[in-house]
Amino acid sequence: MVKVISRISDFFTIGDKRTLNAKKNISVAFICKGVSIIVSFLIVPLTLGYVGKVEYGIWMIISSIIHWFSFFDIGLGNGLRNKLAEALALNDKEQAKIYVSSVFALILLISTVMFVAFFIAANFISWNKVLNTDLVANNELLLIVVMVFFFFCIEFVLKVVSSVLQAMQKYAVNDIIGLSSQILGLLAIYILVKTTDGSLFNLCLVYGGKSAVVWLIATVVLFFTILKELRPSIQFVKIKQALPLLNLGVRFFIAQILYIILTQSSVIIIAQFFGPSDVTTYNLSVRYMTIPSMVYMMVLTPFLSAFTEAYTKKEDDWIKKTLSKINKVWLITTLVTVLFVVFYKLFFKLWVGNEVVVPFYLIACLCVFSLFSSWSSTYTLFLNGVGKIKLQIYVMTVQACLFIPLSYLFFKCGFELASIVVVQIIFYAISSLVFTLQYKKIVNSTAIGIWNK
Repeated sequence: MVKVISRISDFFTIGDKRTLNAKKNISVAFICKGVSIIVSFLIVPLTLGYVGKVEYGIWMIISSIIHWFSFFDIGLGNGLRNKLAEALALNDKEQAKIYVSSVFALILLISTVMFVAFFIAANFISWNKVLNTDLVANNELLLIVVMVFFFFCIEFVLKVVSSVLQAMQKYAVNDIIGLSSQILGLLAIYILVKTTDGSLFNLCLVYGGKSAVVWLIATVVLFFTILKELRPSIQFVKIKQALPLLNLGVRFFIAQILYIILTQSSVIIIAQFFGPSDVTTYNLSVRYMTIPSMVYMMVLTPFLSAFTEAYTKKEDDWIKKTLSKINKVWLITTLVTVLFVVFYKLFFKLWVGNEVVVPFYLIACLCVFSLFSSWSSTYTLFLNGVGKIKLQIYVMTVQACLFIPLSYLFFKCGFELASIVVVQIIFYAISSLVFTLQYKKIVNSTAIGIWNK
């Protein structure tokens, strides 16, 4: 027992400052994300019992559409994270505050314009056709979509603080905020189930509003406590000095758009090919099979700004050793993901009963997709951390252009719900090889041309 305690103590006390900070963030992430995963799985049967499979699918489609607008920060969030991490590494606190204040001002302006434009455009859209359903009246769908988008715009502004926390390598705080949002959602859904009849509007009100409320409270508290030195101020809004953020942000912006096309458009395609009911089947299957990769990302994400700092200080040996250890975690994740395929029927039976029947071919394809996705994420996270994303943009542009046509082709060939997943497997396999090669060229100082941009 004494040896175990001693080893645990050594784990958190032996090593360089950057590595120890990552270990602490990972440990908190395991606790918070672990509880968050449990909470998210508890919410599903409650929600299905409250509104049913079709309306749950409608909510999934709406949330996916709204999520597309997250790229309208034109990459400022990612640009802020990288440039703020560099400023903090160089102990330039004044420049750091200029970055934070300027980004808050720009995001607030973007959010306001975005909501007004969306509100006007939404009134001219047939939401019944977009969602491929006549179960809910178009007027009610319009009200729901506008309401959810309003909450999104609030969260859109407030989540700038998330980029600040990442730049300061305080990922644990981000995880605690995320967990708080999940718990609030679970409590709210439980209250709805016990006190009201099934209502898509009430469901969207809860899901749409919970994150905005939590981030509002968190932002106020953080900027008056641990982030007070970086608290936004009008006098520090200096757009010209923040231009490096925009230059880097534009590249992240393009990458975000392409990523959303390759991921978030899936539910829309499924809704058009099959209908909202199958969106639920697809979404729950993805949620189940990505549990191991979510755990893997808990380990990986805290190293994002650490890579930025290490690259800025030219500590290539630390980067190589860290990636080597992360790859071992990926191998363990691979084994666990395969086990998830073995036990998927039992899990779904206990989770949602006979409400949702998931075909084996979909689970098997999602297993392969999850493995390539995790592998690719390892190296794209490093490349994002050091700002070398131009090659990503080229690769993802080609993939985004081919995504819908190939998905339709596989659909016509009889791949059913796995049509989209098969295309994603092909894309991520290619990306994994390309970005691994780029990483090796960068850390070995042999990257030239597109490989170093």
